[in-house]
Amino acid sequence: MPTGWQPKNWEEACKRNAGRRKLHMKNREARADRIVRILTCMDDAPELRDHCYGWLKIAAENMEKSRATASRDFALCRRIHSQFLRIFGRVFKPTTDEIAWSWDWSHYGFITQETKGAGHKKYVGNFPFNTRVDVTEEAYCGLSPRSWIPHRGNSTARAFVSTVRFITGIR
Repeated sequence: MPTGWQPKNWEEACKRNAGRRKLHMKNREARADRIVRILTCMDDAPELRDHCYGWLKIAAENMEKSRATASRDFALCRRIHSQFLRIFGRVFKPTTDEIAWSWDWSHYGFITQETKGAGHKKYVGNFPFNTRVDVTEEAYCGLSPRSWIPHRGNSTARAFVSTVRFITGIR
């Protein structure tokens, strides 16, 4: 009865592990390209954001992947749209908004005009690229549509200080 692969030494085990990491990274990069293409199609056909009945077979043939892979890709695109809507309060537009990926293609976030205007140099959000992993509140980094409302400098701080002085009678 075969027992599977057994490394002969530590170096062989490390090489195999490095090769598998590279393979998975390449597969995630290819999936990221497919996701960006699907998001562009969803911008042209908004009904795909709700369901993709009848489109799976066509998409799978065009991407040269199985229907199951196409279904997972559409599910991830719908999840991306809902996450974007939760953070920014509007629909994702592939022409102006970007999805940025981590160096190993395992997580993604968003870059928009709002994030650039707020002074974020990197992407906001840290969402897992794997659809089998649940998204936690930490992935949203405490951001919501209210995060992008422009503030008027320290006017609220000045108002607070003047209110406190008025209440305490300090002039």
